[in-house]
Amino acid sequence: MRRFGGAIAALAVLAGLLAAPGAGAYTVQTIEVSEGGFNPAVCQMNREFLRFKNVGSTPRRVVRHSPTPGGGLSFDSGWLQPGETSREEYMGFPGTFRFEDFENPANYVIVKTPVFSATWPVECSPDPAKRPPAPPCTGTAYCLRVPGLAAD
Repeated sequence: MRRFGGAIAALAVLAGLLAAPGAGAYTVQTIEVSEGGFNPAVCQMNREFLRFKNVGSTPRRVVRHSPTPGGGLSFDSGWLQPGETSREEYMGFPGTFRFEDFENPANYVIVKTPVFSATWPVECSPDPAKRPPAPPCTGTAYCLRVPGLAAD
């Protein structure tokens, strides 16, 4: 009976350690996306998790193309509604990665993870001074919106 009680005590200590604050926690970097682009424009992070948050006024979709020719997309956030956050993507490989706005590839963010070391200083906080552009016709009851037409 004495050995059984010792085993129970050991399991209780192990359960307490696993339930301690921070156990199983991981770091997630959040990059803001809007009609005005990404904030920050460059995210230097460790090999951790990444997600995107739509801080704009219209739906956004963030993608990353596969590095292999014809490989398609290696990441697709799906359409993020205003205020919505994407799923977390594990950035466990060293290198430099480009994520783009699906509708406007000129808007992109560069994500860097350490190559020659396990960690490095993280610089991935959005700049609070950079705000997305205001949506057109805010606060106006009668707003004229003209559709854009394409011509060949």
